[in-house]
Amino acid sequence: MLDKATSRRFYVLALNKPNLIMKKTLLALCLVLSASLHAADEKKSVTYEGQITGVVCASCKAHITGALTQKLPGVISVDVKAGDNAEQQKLVIVTSSDAVTKESATEALGTFAKNYQILSLAKKP
Repeated sequence: MLDKATSRRFYVLALNKPNLIMKKTLLALCLVLSASLHAADEKKSVTYEGQITGVVCASCKAHITGALTQKLPGVISVDVKAGDNAEQQKLVIVTSSDAVTKESATEALGTFAKNYQILSLAKKP
C-alpha cells in the first residue's frame, strides 16, 4: 500500500500532467503558425527598383510615397534615395503584386507626374 505522502505526490503529478501536455501542444501550434505566417510574408513581397527625376526635397518624397502607396496594388513601402547623380534619384517600391510597371507607377502619380518623371522601373531579382 502507498503511504500518505506518496499518494499525495502521485495525485499532484496526475493533475499537472494534462496541463503540461496542453501547454506543450499549444506551444507547438504557436510555433507552426508563426513559421507559416513568416514563410507566407517572405513569398509575397516583390521589390522594384528604378530611377526618378524631380525629387528635390522631403515634401517631394512625401508626394511620391503617398501617391504610389495609395494607388498601386499591394504596396508595402516606397523609398526614394539619392541616386548616382543629383538629377536622378533611386526609387524602390516593395509590394505584394507582380503587376507593377513603369506605366502603372507613372499613372499612380496622377497630377504629380508633370513634376516627377519615372525613367525606369524593373523587378529586382
